[in-house]
Amino acid sequence: MAPDGKTNKTDKESMDYISRLPESVIHHILSFLPFQQIVRTSVLSKTWNRLWSNYPNVDLALDFGMYNCPRPQFLGIFERIMNQCLFRKDCIQKLKLGINFPGLEELVPFLDRLLGAAIVRNVSELVIKLHCRVGVDGPYGFYSIPQEVFTGSLKVLEIERCKFEGCHACIELRYLQKFTLNCCKFFGENLLNEILCGCPELEFLDVSFCEGVGHCLSVLSKPRLKYFNVAHLKEPARIEVFAPSLETFKCSSLIPCAIDLARCTVLKYLELDGADLSADYIHIQDLLSKLLYIEELQLRNCKVADKIEISSSCLKKLVITDYINFLGVEMDIPNLLHLDVSVTGPCNPRSKFSSWNVPKVEEIHMGFSVQSFRALCRAGLKGFLMKLQYYENLKLLIECKGLQLEKFIVLEKLHAVSFSSLDTFLKKATPEFIVISSRRVENIFGHMLFPIDNPISVSLIFSSRQSIELLYRKLSSEKPMPFAFRDFQLVPTEEIEHEMDSAWKSFMKKHSTGYQTATIIVRCLKEAF
Repeated sequence: MAPDGKTNKTDKESMDYISRLPESVIHHILSFLPFQQIVRTSVLSKTWNRLWSNYPNVDLALDFGMYNCPRPQFLGIFERIMNQCLFRKDCIQKLKLGINFPGLEELVPFLDRLLGAAIVRNVSELVIKLHCRVGVDGPYGFYSIPQEVFTGSLKVLEIERCKFEGCHACIELRYLQKFTLNCCKFFGENLLNEILCGCPELEFLDVSFCEGVGHCLSVLSKPRLKYFNVAHLKEPARIEVFAPSLETFKCSSLIPCAIDLARCTVLKYLELDGADLSADYIHIQDLLSKLLYIEELQLRNCKVADKIEISSSCLKKLVITDYINFLGVEMDIPNLLHLDVSVTGPCNPRSKFSSWNVPKVEEIHMGFSVQSFRALCRAGLKGFLMKLQYYENLKLLIECKGLQLEKFIVLEKLHAVSFSSLDTFLKKATPEFIVISSRRVENIFGHMLFPIDNPISVSLIFSSRQSIELLYRKLSSEKPMPFAFRDFQLVPTEEIEHEMDSAWKSFMKKHSTGYQTATIIVRCLKEAF
């Protein structure tokens, strides 16, 4: 400190401990900050300007709508940003570029120059996300990435709204480990297959919302591939994968598609959404018999001609979600620990829960429409639940949507309700959804409270007042998303009885004997938005 009480230059330097750290450590610290803040450090001192010049990551997000200027002026701004953030640097490790601009044809020369400079600087991670229209009001355009980009030492490549043409067929990305393609177009028969042939070291592959993939999508000779996601593709009638190390496969189908995973013998996670499970496309049991390490299977909105068979001694978690129809399933899964079933469509009257062999289930979550619940009760649902080793931990949630108020009843103990009494209530009250679950109460209906416009009442029938207050504190005090913009009030159930119809009042009164009751009112804080 100087005699006059002011901090001199030497004192300031002695206080700058961060700049004394090794440059690699400082770069690691900077990587946790937003890119705009990292750029601002360049004006702190000559030392920090040097650190910025050597910082190897560039993250640019430019939205024309945020600039009140003509398009040529915006392009000038883009060029100045490129000069400051990219061209001054000798080496680039990661370049992330996101642009929203209504004139792709004007932007192409700038994009070509930017990507060329990144390749020359040995970029290893390249992320390109474009939302550019052809003309001011035209459709979204697709940028053709220069062929020289697909060379060098790229390890990560994520591309959105770009197109691939014949010139891209012979690309070689020998070091590429992660490849993500979203909303891209391919012009050429089997072009994507040819591109993938030039990526022998892939570990992660995601192909979503793309067009022109071709009749057959083949992922062959990928010894290191561990994750493969295919989502919402229109063309392929067949997907074949030969990846001996593949652990996760996800497929969301728009059309019936045959899938060959027989040689992916170490697969642990399989998710099929909208798939056709008939013998002509995916014979699920035949596939499971070849997957000796499978741990989790998710079947969502799959098409079936008859009930399916699921038999596996490896499966630990099974999720079945069916919003169209539920023709039934036979289960022989002796080591299953987690079972999640949601059925809202019509059910096969020949379904029988007696064919469900899942003796070790620890967590169960089942959701039904009233129609499907009553049908499955006739199929032996109650008997199946009573055989579970954690039957006494099951909770019951009933949801009814109204114009003015959405209502829930939550019973902490399912076994306190007779199914005949529940059936009588369902006939009179016609609720929308029923859940039987072993999960924590806040985890059961949390997603049902988001988003909300009308107030929600959650009437609780619990074994103790302490449990009610604990749930209220978790929702109102911690307020994890999606509860952040909500107001919670805990009130006696009697205060809202005037808003209940006679069926709800009768049900609450009948099943509250010997239990504690209260109601949580949830309102949206609109001013927060």
